[in-house]
Amino acid sequence: MADAPNRVDPAVSDDRSRVAAVISRVAARVAEIRAGDAASAPAAAGAFALPPLAPGDRLAALAARAGIDGPGPGLDLLRLLAAGETDLAAHRALQRLGDEPGRPGVEVQALVIVAEYLGRSADAALAAVDPDGLLASRGLVDFVRDTGSLLSRRVALPPRLLGHLRGALAPAPPVPRLAVEPVLPVDRIVAADGVIARARALVAERGAWLVGPRGAGKRTLLAALSAERGQRLLVVEYRDLIDRRLEGLVPTLWREALIGDAVVCVANVAELPGDPPRFAASLYEALHASGLPFAVTSSAPPVLGDFDLPPRVLAVPNPEAAARAGLWRAELAGCERVDELAGRFRLPPGRIVRVAAAARADAAAERRPVTLADVTRAVSAEIAQKVTTLGTKIESTQSWDDLVLPPATLDAMREIVSRARWRHKVLQDWGFERKLSKGLGLSALFAGPPGTGKTMVAGLIARELALELYQIDLSRVVSKYVGETEKNLAEVFDGADWGNVLLLFDEADALFAKRTDVKSSNDRFSNMEVNYLLQRLERFEGISILTTNLATSIDPAFKRRLTFRVEFPMPDLAERELLWRRMMPREAAVDDELDYELLARRYELTGGNIRNALLRAAFLAAGEERGITMDHVQRAVALEYRDAGQIAVGGRLNQ
Repeated sequence: MADAPNRVDPAVSDDRSRVAAVISRVAARVAEIRAGDAASAPAAAGAFALPPLAPGDRLAALAARAGIDGPGPGLDLLRLLAAGETDLAAHRALQRLGDEPGRPGVEVQALVIVAEYLGRSADAALAAVDPDGLLASRGLVDFVRDTGSLLSRRVALPPRLLGHLRGALAPAPPVPRLAVEPVLPVDRIVAADGVIARARALVAERGAWLVGPRGAGKRTLLAALSAERGQRLLVVEYRDLIDRRLEGLVPTLWREALIGDAVVCVANVAELPGDPPRFAASLYEALHASGLPFAVTSSAPPVLGDFDLPPRVLAVPNPEAAARAGLWRAELAGCERVDELAGRFRLPPGRIVRVAAAARADAAAERRPVTLADVTRAVSAEIAQKVTTLGTKIESTQSWDDLVLPPATLDAMREIVSRARWRHKVLQDWGFERKLSKGLGLSALFAGPPGTGKTMVAGLIARELALELYQIDLSRVVSKYVGETEKNLAEVFDGADWGNVLLLFDEADALFAKRTDVKSSNDRFSNMEVNYLLQRLERFEGISILTTNLATSIDPAFKRRLTFRVEFPMPDLAERELLWRRMMPREAAVDDELDYELLARRYELTGGNIRNALLRAAFLAAGEERGITMDHVQRAVALEYRDAGQIAVGGRLNQ
């Protein structure tokens, strides 16, 4: 066969046609032997040699990273397969060496024949191409026929690898989804004292496990330290791996690491109900045993008892407020009141960088300096991406003057606002945070009948503290599938943990109900959900308010962990009269004087019912093109009783 270069794929390694010539000569020699010229067969073995690889060849670089560039036959076998994929002469010759030409891939016996003629041991060649051998375990070959004896099986280069050798990567596999982590210089990373030095030592080994809150900069730190070593960081989410078989997953990750000259980061490991038992530990141990350069991140420490080979764990806490303030100043130089940001927004370093970039972009679009309002909008947008899939943003239009509550309940509201407003000073400046191992957030349970103002007060507290109120939709959070409820709640809490957010769980008894005796698998998984909620609510550092009409149904363990438990009783006579007066807008058209004292005495309504009744009365009056009268109000009240299923109008409205 001619040795002239074949121009089918000119971007592939320069030696492809010379490799093809060697294979063709071997194929021709084997054909002669099969035809009867067996006398010269022993002399033929070792008579051929592959040409040296050109400097900078992609295959040579990849083989060096995979550890197959030594004396073994691995690199030669890859070169033979690459030539068979990219050179017509090599393809035909390799097909002729097998027993079933024309089928996809290359028969293993064909590779062994050529390896023997190159002076390689047949046993070594078979070991290299074995399903458990180095090439397959590194994801460098695929078995397109994996039944029968090893010699009769057929192998090929994975399309992803072939695309890399051609210089144009094939599309990445959809599962697992991989992303390249952006790199910051190490000197720009904000971390707690000593974390960077300890992480550098761990990254030099395989299997570093970094633990810390989301956004603390774990992946950013790993990317920076990988870049110091001349490598990239490929990130794969743990949840994308849950349903994957480890036998196929490890070679896939190996191949991507080799192609990208990268370290693989398995991010956000979290053991939740429904996950395969010990999956996180099994995944870690499989990656470690394979020799893959990898690291792991999680919010919670791994359960070391699950591991036969416990990982080296490094805690990456959020840096202190002073360090975060320094990062804000560096990212938003010239922004007014920038020192307020560290106290107002408890963002970890990664989020600070993202929010600051968005704020700078908004200001640059209008050609003006960055303001605090730009930062607030950027934080709101960041929160919305995390929380709005499971909750709704609520805008409060009412004021404290609209509120009618007993003195004890009002005192509790003032204490909640005061504690939220000054907790940064008390916990951090005064050092109380060091005395508390958990429970740094603020949580409250508002219990009382419907319409007593629980949701309204949550909105007023949010507005008083300049927080965004998100009402969590429990119908979207609670799932019938095992583990999905916990995953949904994790998204809600993670999105709100660092932001300017107040979380409102209306009718919380549907989610925070008492645990029950385990009589079925449903009881067991329901209790697991409650246990997870207990732990997650306790770790939440933001503000959360739970409302319920049935306080007795709330799990007692929740009540013990709540910062405040506030009762919203039915309003008494004086409070009902005041509610009637305050709910009537000054602008409303009223044709005659309303007897608020009579309405309060006759009808035992909550503030919500009174508001609804006055609104109904207003529409009745508007429909008659006149002002509101006592008759309109009493007719509207009757409609409220009817909607509640009561025939008699008067007394307490049962809801």
